[in-house]
Amino acid sequence: MLKKALLLCCVLLFALSSVRAQDEDEDDDTAVETQERENPCAPQPAQKKSGIKNRTFEISLANVSVNVTNDFITAKDFFQETAVINLDDFLNGFRLDIHLGIRPLSLNFNWKDKWGFGLDIAHIDVFGNMSLSENLMKIKEAKDDKFGIGGAAFADFAIPVFFHANDFRVKIRPAVYLPLFYTEPGIVFNNSSTRLSVKYDMRIYSVINLNDVMNDTGSQQDTFSAENIENILKNNLGFDLGLGVEYPLYSWLDLGVDIFNLPFAAARLNHYMRLHGEAFFDSSKIDIVDLIETGEIPDDAYGFPEEFEPEYLYDSNGKKLYRPFKMLFYANYRPFDSRILTLIPSLGFSISNLYAEIGSIEAGLAARCNLGNIFITTLGTGYLDRSWKHSLDFIFNFRAFELDIGVSVQSPDFVKSFQGAGAGVNFGIKLGW
Repeated sequence: MLKKALLLCCVLLFALSSVRAQDEDEDDDTAVETQERENPCAPQPAQKKSGIKNRTFEISLANVSVNVTNDFITAKDFFQETAVINLDDFLNGFRLDIHLGIRPLSLNFNWKDKWGFGLDIAHIDVFGNMSLSENLMKIKEAKDDKFGIGGAAFADFAIPVFFHANDFRVKIRPAVYLPLFYTEPGIVFNNSSTRLSVKYDMRIYSVINLNDVMNDTGSQQDTFSAENIENILKNNLGFDLGLGVEYPLYSWLDLGVDIFNLPFAAARLNHYMRLHGEAFFDSSKIDIVDLIETGEIPDDAYGFPEEFEPEYLYDSNGKKLYRPFKMLFYANYRPFDSRILTLIPSLGFSISNLYAEIGSIEAGLAARCNLGNIFITTLGTGYLDRSWKHSLDFIFNFRAFELDIGVSVQSPDFVKSFQGAGAGVNFGIKLGW
């Protein structure tokens, strides 16, 4: 067994030395680390780089990421002899977030890490979140306290491009996107000294008529006819831009900024399903003497919806829809002036109408270890995508084949982010040479 292990180590060392010798003989000795690592705009090395070079042509397949998180129930609550659920935590408010990313196919061409372009085909992002207000759960005084359900699904086609302008490395990703469905939080809670109300106006926009789907009233052939698809492509598409710029300030420090989904032309959806109504109680309408004498509450002192029948409507102008926007400033700091170890602090913000609070701060710190562009691992932590997230990612790169895998634990609550209140996984395969 020991002899076999020694023999295997010798073979691996010989293979790595052969690859290094081959790469050092090639013309371009300034290869960057793989283009999409922790940051979309990877730095250009100041020194000669050994190890496996980046692929000139690459196919990315079956890249999938799934993230689910909440701030109420944790794995710690279940993995014990008696499951314990603290309802006090629920009364403090509740948040649930879900994100699914599917990248079925991407093609990339990279000319010696100086310039390149690609094609992203049918990339899909699904977002979902649900929030319950602490003011509602504890019946606190509140004015226009907004919460509810937000969600969307977007499909896009993009042509990413990167190039160098003097010392700057620039990455641009123009994209055409189509929203498949979209809804924003639409519940408002008010509680004053005399009146309590919950008013809701929830609209689920969709690329097709939901009445046909929910009630089976339409023809599948009409819904997916060539004419209908042509109308969707003509009237419902939007356009936005991803942008990244990076500058090597020193041999050991790069500064950069990434912008995601910078809007240019809004997508539109015309079909929507609507649920709206109000439940209220107004104590100012109640006369205590009359209540004692009659035992009846006046009709105008309270109200609630008698039925929850949805309306299926069509907006000829369409609702303008933008994808969630994010801007991140970051640095690649190499404390030993070597690409073996890189520290990556980041700071920025995001804007999304899918949440009751549309703005959020983004901040994180990651440490990346790169061994010859063959084995790369990244350990990260921070407040990202509205949750405290702690992640561990691995890249196994053998030039012709690359495997990317990663896991994370996360939660909007900092303490519960370490207790299994949420988790994420990502997986991807890349082929090329």
